[in-house]
Amino acid sequence: MKNLKKIGLPVLYMAGLVMCCSLTAHAQKKTKNSKPPVGVDTAKAKSPVQPVAARPAMTLKPYKEVIPATAKTMKSFITVHLVADRYLFEIPDSMMKRDILIVSRVDKSPAGVMKPSNDIGYAGDEAGRAVIAFEKIPGDKIALRSLVFDQFSNDTTQNGMSRTLPGSNYQTILGTFPIKAVHKEAKSTVIDVTDFINGDNSVVSFSIPFPRNNLGGLIPDRSYIDNIHAFPNNIEIKSVKTYFPKPSPAGTLPPLSYVFNNSLVLLPNDLMKPRFADPRIGFFSNAYVDFDANPHGVTTTKYILRWRMEPRPEDMGKYKRGELVEPQKPIVIYIDPTTPRKWVPYLIQGINDWQVTFEKAGFKNAIIGKAAPVNDTTWSLDDARHSVLVYKPSTVANASGPNVNDPRTGEILETHINWYHSVMTLVQNWYTIQAAAIRPACA
Repeated sequence: MKNLKKIGLPVLYMAGLVMCCSLTAHAQKKTKNSKPPVGVDTAKAKSPVQPVAARPAMTLKPYKEVIPATAKTMKSFITVHLVADRYLFEIPDSMMKRDILIVSRVDKSPAGVMKPSNDIGYAGDEAGRAVIAFEKIPGDKIALRSLVFDQFSNDTTQNGMSRTLPGSNYQTILGTFPIKAVHKEAKSTVIDVTDFINGDNSVVSFSIPFPRNNLGGLIPDRSYIDNIHAFPNNIEIKSVKTYFPKPSPAGTLPPLSYVFNNSLVLLPNDLMKPRFADPRIGFFSNAYVDFDANPHGVTTTKYILRWRMEPRPEDMGKYKRGELVEPQKPIVIYIDPTTPRKWVPYLIQGINDWQVTFEKAGFKNAIIGKAAPVNDTTWSLDDARHSVLVYKPSTVANASGPNVNDPRTGEILETHINWYHSVMTLVQNWYTIQAAAIRPACA
């Protein structure tokens, strides 16, 4: 939020976030020897456990007995089944060891609770993020691993660091799930994730670096899964979690109930080409320990955070000739449906005003502001596929521009830009201080 002081209006801050992600087509010309971090993203790093040659196999139930005809089934990259009150994931073999980004947000926060000084805990606030992968392990189980990409080496030679680095970067197992059934025809495996989602863990609730406020332990009998919805490239989980408060000098406080939304997003197989950060230019970036850049030690390498803006293949010739073309995937930013209606047209216009800047880079209609769909059950503010300008009915006089990005490359996948109700107080004060000398009416 401190970065807002460098800008003016909240829409300008939002647009600054958009522009802080340089354009892929231009960036590739200036990037030298930049590769996504692969040192800890190999099959060996994710699956160092070798299969046991001889072990007794568990007796699995038939697939149709575990997933009866009465099950409610939702298709996605992982198929979700609701059987009675249990949620089952059917994971295709092709999805094993695939990188999945999990983004957790507060969907609803407790009433009558003082908000923390760092403003985490409002509806729409991010509560955590992680990259995970499912894989089969001995004992007829599926493991859920946490994947970390903060160290890498691209040296794949016989003595290269990429061959030895995974030994010091063993990926943590966050949970294991007994296999309930195997669908041989579909080549998929069924596990029960109900208890894991209902639990208190870093995947589906508050996690570092996002604070737990003053929360103590989870109260299981007051926590439950509200619903799960599946979309082509993401799965949305909504759950209610109730916590005991931590002891307070003020006395015994009542329990606190939060509603969380967890978005499971399948990360792309075709990695965007990253671009090195330049300290002379103010980009947000991800930092990595690079074992290749310094022959005598290690170096911190930074990849800037940017949108993946590329011409459509059929327009590449026009783009190279300097003609304006539309990008394969424009940046669409929706207006939070809870935003007071009188401000919506101006917010959309503020977003669209940045189109002229993208035209300087060769793209037309590159960024588009839209009102959120009305009465569309397939659209959700919490859906990680959607970028949203989020309105917060808060006394905080500020705004912020967080984003969700691919930690392997810095590709921005979506942004939830926050602007608080009282931000206009801040803007008015700035204008008065800065313009009073030349506009007596401001004095």
